[in-house]
Amino acid sequence: MKKIGAGLWITCLFAILLTACSGGSPNGQASESGIGSKDAAGTNDGGSVAGKAQKDDTVSGGKKTIVYSMFFPDDRFEQAKKKYEQLHPNVEIILQSSYTDDAHVEADIEKFVQNTNTAMLAGKGPDLLQSAEYVNILPTDNYVKHQLLEDLGEWMDKDSTFQKEDYFGNILDNVRIGKGLYAMPLAFFLEGFAGDEDAIAKAGVSVNDKSWSWNDFMNTAKQLAASKGSPSALVFGEPENLLSDIAMDNYDLFVDVAERKAHFESEPFTGLMNQVKSMYDDQIVTQDPRNPAYFRTVHINSPKDYFVTLREYGEHMKFYMKPHAQETTAGGYFRPYESISMNSNSKVKAEAWDFIKFMMSEEFQTPSMKTGFPINKKSFADQIKELKAKGTVKAYEEGPLHGMAVKVDPAELDLLESLVNGAVHQVEYKSEPVREMILKESKAFFVGQKSADDVAKLIQNKVTTYLNE
Repeated sequence: MKKIGAGLWITCLFAILLTACSGGSPNGQASESGIGSKDAAGTNDGGSVAGKAQKDDTVSGGKKTIVYSMFFPDDRFEQAKKKYEQLHPNVEIILQSSYTDDAHVEADIEKFVQNTNTAMLAGKGPDLLQSAEYVNILPTDNYVKHQLLEDLGEWMDKDSTFQKEDYFGNILDNVRIGKGLYAMPLAFFLEGFAGDEDAIAKAGVSVNDKSWSWNDFMNTAKQLAASKGSPSALVFGEPENLLSDIAMDNYDLFVDVAERKAHFESEPFTGLMNQVKSMYDDQIVTQDPRNPAYFRTVHINSPKDYFVTLREYGEHMKFYMKPHAQETTAGGYFRPYESISMNSNSKVKAEAWDFIKFMMSEEFQTPSMKTGFPINKKSFADQIKELKAKGTVKAYEEGPLHGMAVKVDPAELDLLESLVNGAVHQVEYKSEPVREMILKESKAFFVGQKSADDVAKLIQNKVTTYLNE
């Protein structure tokens, strides 16, 4: 199966742990690491910016030390560390991880969050921190609010060796908070629908997923139902889950993170609530995964996974873009993966930025076994070229296909390239408490206990309080 399951259930802990970054210092011991205590004289040959010491870079008789903190250990970063240290003998990289084993994961997460928050709020902490792994564990948006993270967009702009055209600008432009880029994604996933292309064609219904809204989806679903095929268009869970998913998919429509303002008490949100209710009332959406339906939600985490995951759902499955909210623009949806932030109090910012660039490089990102679409365009092109040359990919041994060979269709690779370049909507992953508020409060609307206006007002008040904690 795809390598994401280990972290999905961590989400349930996040709402509790996030409060550790609000108000004063939380409980737990502050980490003294990440200050760059083993600084060295001399230059860094990694580029024009990296070669210039910042005013707060301390220099001593030893090496410059970069502390990179993450929750889950990763062999790939061990390899990156060794390679980078070989190229830069004046730099030492210390990798810190907190995960021990599944039996202690809850305690590990709590300790990791509390210690990191305490250190960050005290002006200490690691130089680099992985802000998004399988799920977001650390509260990037709250760190930004407290001015604890560097704007990496400024480092991109002032570095003459950083060629923006080498990276997926559609991703980098749409992971910003306000105008700032505070978490650099090394990779990303695509979010969308797996649709039965053969059944849709037999129904004689045209699907324009490049620009469809949820209103268009409803109209398409009604046409599909009228064709006497599957009675439902989409398999999903409870209506409050679909509502929260669409809200998080279109987070900027309802939350201005930079200004810390919520917009749930509005026609777009109450209209969305009524729209979701109608889809369930009209059986456009079914909660029973055993029921036949034309579409199912899916995320794709690599070029290889594009073929394997769709084939796991059936022989004639195609990736369709998610519909967008009525008030937002057309385009595909993506989720950042392995995002890295820089501590604004780091003493080795130039060296830390140079290491980030190294991890974004073609050399580091190309291996096709890596999870996630690489942010580096050349690395992505290398992976596509490799798949075309192989002609097949091996399915996951523990999945329903049990390691069978899946054919690589060159035409589908062309489509995949357009999907990657057309992904412009970030699926919000940093604000699990907001999702939980939507889930909890909207249930009363879907069971007929409260009006849409009353629920929207309640969510508005709670989210506003959360944003300003």
